[in-house]
Amino acid sequence: MDIKKQILDALQNPDFPDLKFLYSPEVLAVSEEILWELLVEEQEDFQKKLKIPDEDISFETFEDFSILDYFFWLLEHYQWVNNDEVIRKIIENFEPKYIDFSNEVAYSKRYYEMLKYCFQNGSLDAEQKRIMEKSVEVYEIRGIALAEAEQAKLKKINKDLSELGQNFWNNVLDSQKEFEYMISNEDIISEMPDDDKLVAKKKAEEKKREWYLFDASQSAYAAIMKYCSDKSIRAYFYTARNLFATEEWRNNKTVILKILELKNEKAKLLGFPNYAELSLHFKMAETPDQIIDLFGEISEKARPKAQAELNEIREYFNLQELVVSDLSYYARKLREEKYALDDKELKKYFEFEKVLEWMFEIVKRLYGIEIKKIQPHPNPLLKEREQTSEPLSPWGERIQEWGFVWEGSIFDDIQVYEVSRNGKFLSYFFTDFFYRPFKRQWAWANILRENFRGNKKIVLNVCNFQKWADGTTLLTLWDVETMFHEFGHATHEMLSRSEHSELSGFHVEWDFVELPSQLLENWCRDPEGMKIFASHYQTWEPVPEDILQKLEQLDTFGSGQFVIKQNEYAMMDMSLHTGIIPSSESELDTHVQKNYLKNSLFPLSEVYNPHTSFSHIFDGGYAAGYYSYMWAEIIEKEVWRAFKDSGDIFSPEVSKKFHDTILSQGTTKKASELFRDFFNRDVEIDAFLSEKGLI
Repeated sequence: MDIKKQILDALQNPDFPDLKFLYSPEVLAVSEEILWELLVEEQEDFQKKLKIPDEDISFETFEDFSILDYFFWLLEHYQWVNNDEVIRKIIENFEPKYIDFSNEVAYSKRYYEMLKYCFQNGSLDAEQKRIMEKSVEVYEIRGIALAEAEQAKLKKINKDLSELGQNFWNNVLDSQKEFEYMISNEDIISEMPDDDKLVAKKKAEEKKREWYLFDASQSAYAAIMKYCSDKSIRAYFYTARNLFATEEWRNNKTVILKILELKNEKAKLLGFPNYAELSLHFKMAETPDQIIDLFGEISEKARPKAQAELNEIREYFNLQELVVSDLSYYARKLREEKYALDDKELKKYFEFEKVLEWMFEIVKRLYGIEIKKIQPHPNPLLKEREQTSEPLSPWGERIQEWGFVWEGSIFDDIQVYEVSRNGKFLSYFFTDFFYRPFKRQWAWANILRENFRGNKKIVLNVCNFQKWADGTTLLTLWDVETMFHEFGHATHEMLSRSEHSELSGFHVEWDFVELPSQLLENWCRDPEGMKIFASHYQTWEPVPEDILQKLEQLDTFGSGQFVIKQNEYAMMDMSLHTGIIPSSESELDTHVQKNYLKNSLFPLSEVYNPHTSFSHIFDGGYAAGYYSYMWAEIIEKEVWRAFKDSGDIFSPEVSKKFHDTILSQGTTKKASELFRDFFNRDVEIDAFLSEKGLI
């Protein structure tokens, strides 16, 4: 069978796609060609659409399922989880033309007039009217009324920003891939959990070395910072992380300067004083000053607690000096020695499979979600090969002509689930939970395919947990929170009731989208929730009551430092997008350092470059929006208090109300309206301050 036809058949299959086939070397070899063909088809279809007379325009005129978008999203996801040279080249070659077409649609005055006509004259239900209203607003905000010369500038800016974002992330990833550190002295990692040491030992063995190899993964970094007794090594890791993407040949500081310049120019062309004002137009917060004032108030309330936390560490260990690279190490030792809570022991109650099983059980109790594991489809290409004499490449063999490892890359870790509620299919859900060197180093939720006329929605969660050498995986409490957080995002999308993808959970205001994710974290921290899933990985005994009591006692331990740190990042982001754009790398560094000194309780380190690997704001959707995490947590604590005040963290009444008024609504209403539907009032900060121990 023709490979191109197989690809198109796979893309038009409404069920779960065969990723092994779509990500195979054979498909990737022709994917760029397929993308170009799909692009030409969509360009032709768009031109035909523009000729539709007004009297024939209806809501259905604008409802399309784009095979091009779907295929490109699949390839883009593959780049995020397996960023080798092959997929990088495909994206880099095609994306500029893809953006050109997006710009063509985004600045088509005829298409805008068609949307406006439909909004004003069409026979629309409430959801259709909201979609049309939002669509018209987007066109107006991004400059449909501007002169062609100004629109041409905006199109180029959009294209350049996309390319710069790709460059930013590639620079970070390439720096991380090159980093490794060997430790031969077992004494300095004697405090480290056995699983972390076994993983480091296995990584060394894979490279035919002795002792222990620590790479740039978050789990390796955390293990060193929390458990390595050698102060100089902790400082080395902290410095190395701050040097990622600062090398002369991949210097993200030059990339950042250009990104900031272009975003500022874009905002000015669109009539906004700065990029933050443009960004906030589509968010729940109203102005940068509102955010700066609110976060300033919260930070001031957190500062005494944060200072007290540092003083407690200094006094307990009789330290003359406490630098930022030592904080995790001594905070961990304080928990173990003074409060008798050992994170190494705690991990034994968080076996990965058990946590996953009970996370699914928790959302079932809350929202009635049923989750069933399924087997992905067999690879039709492999089946066809089996019927011929063509030899199969051995699994795990490096396939030289395509330049990357086929089997043993992403597919060993992917699990696929079918999600339903009350017998009704909601979504496919697939997970990719474990660290790989070519994978982005944080966690995220995403959607690969939205609902449309029979297509079944595909939602995903990606994390970077570290497997044990023997295949067992024990998680830290932070890992567990991350798993719950990302699944909270997934449930928001799965449970969105609207049949229109434009109104689903992932499309709510950016500073409201973190509400369901941060809310679900509470069930893995609360003693009642932890009793459900926390059991010893060998004996399966439930977590002891004394550990639960210690966790409750330490519930706000470090929360002052956490709030201060979040404010530091949020204000760095906001100040870079509201103030005068730095004109040089030294000015950029000075700006970032001044923000640190204003918001941190630690002296400035010799090397401090968080901005050079700050993908959230320079290669993600959080530019002038990193504040969203703490903003959403303020809202989330209000909802969590409603559960706690009911006397039952699984309260059927509260969970039903949250589901009905917020979770299932997606963006059928503005976020502020959704909140008022639940509380009958506006947002307050008392619940957040109380939960963080700040009042």
